[in-house]
Amino acid sequence: MGMESFQDLAVRFRGYHTNSLNVALHMVTTPMGIVAALVLLHQRVSCNAFAGVVAAYVLSLGVTLNSTGLWAATTAWVAGLVSVALLLSPSFELYDSLKLMAAAAIGQELSHLITGEKTFASTYMTKLSWPALLLEHTYYLLPLCLDALVHMKESFASWVVAHDYVVRTKLVNTEDRAALKDVYDFVTAADPARDCTAHWWYERLDGKCHAAFSHVMQCAPVMKMFTDRFRSDCFAITPIPSMNEIYVASSHHNNNSDTVFYTQHCDGPWSVYPFCFVYRCMCAVNENVQVETNFPQQRSGGCLSDGDVAGFDYNREIHIISDLPTKNTDRRITLKLHYVIYPKCFGPLGRLVGSLATWYNTAARHLFLATIKPKGLLGSFMAWNVIFWTKRVRELEMYAGLNNVVVAAALFAVGRYVHPLFFMAATSFNHYCMYIATYHLRDRINFGTFKRNVIFFKTIALTHLCWNYLANWEYDPVSMAMLAVGYGLSTAATAALGIDQTYFGVELGVMKPNFVSGFPYNCVPHPMIIGSMVGLMGFHKMASFRAELPFLVPMHCAMYLTHMIQEQVSDIYKNNWGAGETGAVSGKAAAAEVAEAPAASPARATRGSKTKAA
Repeated sequence: MGMESFQDLAVRFRGYHTNSLNVALHMVTTPMGIVAALVLLHQRVSCNAFAGVVAAYVLSLGVTLNSTGLWAATTAWVAGLVSVALLLSPSFELYDSLKLMAAAAIGQELSHLITGEKTFASTYMTKLSWPALLLEHTYYLLPLCLDALVHMKESFASWVVAHDYVVRTKLVNTEDRAALKDVYDFVTAADPARDCTAHWWYERLDGKCHAAFSHVMQCAPVMKMFTDRFRSDCFAITPIPSMNEIYVASSHHNNNSDTVFYTQHCDGPWSVYPFCFVYRCMCAVNENVQVETNFPQQRSGGCLSDGDVAGFDYNREIHIISDLPTKNTDRRITLKLHYVIYPKCFGPLGRLVGSLATWYNTAARHLFLATIKPKGLLGSFMAWNVIFWTKRVRELEMYAGLNNVVVAAALFAVGRYVHPLFFMAATSFNHYCMYIATYHLRDRINFGTFKRNVIFFKTIALTHLCWNYLANWEYDPVSMAMLAVGYGLSTAATAALGIDQTYFGVELGVMKPNFVSGFPYNCVPHPMIIGSMVGLMGFHKMASFRAELPFLVPMHCAMYLTHMIQEQVSDIYKNNWGAGETGAVSGKAAAAEVAEAPAASPARATRGSKTKAA
């Protein structure tokens, strides 16, 4: 069977393995099945026969795959699986091998079931030639999975990056504009007071206004806004009508619940649930030149006016409104639209998050209404509480993130029952994974959230190092000097670049490159990474620390080196680093080119001088 045959098979196989979760599960279940088969084979033939069968399989793939890279990867995997099989073979009974094989087969079926992708086998099992096709499928299964791993639509890296989930559109067609006009006419006829906000809940509307709101809620531009961000084959997008409302802004706010909108805040408390999103969309019904809606973490904002729609994560996205000097001549009328978006494989969890958001929104709605015009001491106290706790929640999300705190706490709790070093192992290297994954993707990243996440987990990692250094303290002046010099150099590099450029501000397109020619970049190449590695080796230099945790620092250094190599390989300025003064000039020229790249294409705005001296 030649290259074209495998390529045709691989192309068809990829079509049923596009979901990264499905591929990830296959990279577990397929090796399980192969290990079970290898154990059965090893227990029933001689060692020479076993080696011959494995060698024949690997060599035959070298001919049939006709792809050196894929063949090398498959060979490496086979070598690893053979090693595992040889370790398990002495202790495995026939029943154990059959259980493992059954678990692998059931696991593969479940992976398709939970991700909503059909099985590849379903395309041929009704054909007369299905036995031969099944044999072919089985023979190629490992390289097919590796091929799908390379060609899946979404990288595993996307699991750990801080995505930018703010979405936008504008309603411009005749039907959409007519619906907005109907809402505007309804509010104008009602003529609410202008000194406080006014609210009409969608479920209490009727007639023409209810129909207009329903149209906007499910109109094509709004749904496309979501499907452009979330794959429609993987995510369910469901409106939450009970949270929807017509919102009319007040002309002023005075230490009441309206003040919340002029304070950086998150709307909901359920950020802890992974992969599921409740969206609040603000749809401007009429012209607005006064009130800006800003997203500090995402670093964007502006006036939503006359059909503009901005959608954001109800539970996670920090936002604020502020007044411009220009004044509106009419009320600012907005539709608040809500949707729950979740992976189809997480249906129950997604629907739960939607229900929780609805419950919270209803409770918060009653509290806001009761404190728009607070009466008496109790009313003032309740209004104060709304503002106070809004600020505290905002601080938690801004500087730590509730989901990060809960994950860290959960890992700590599990570690108390699993192993004393579990928590340290599970939280020491997360920030490196985020660096590597974010640098790899560099597309639609929420810069503020990314920076928050890596600083949070880097702080935990450094705390582990310092805690264990002090717990195993013995006087070692060389170790202390390495710590001081290494982290001093890294800190100086951070100060020279600035915190934003240190954390990929240029790479993610949120700032222009700042090429540094002064200390420490004029003395040391890669001063930030090299300084950190010298500091890490300072921890490792102390004998008692090294004896207690021999692998901790080497793992840190390996992760740093991996990222440093990644930056070096992906450096678009590598041809512009000349010797002496010309390097700085050509580097600035390259920076100017990046600065001229469209802001809407952050993936094109790649790295500045973070690890090199200009």
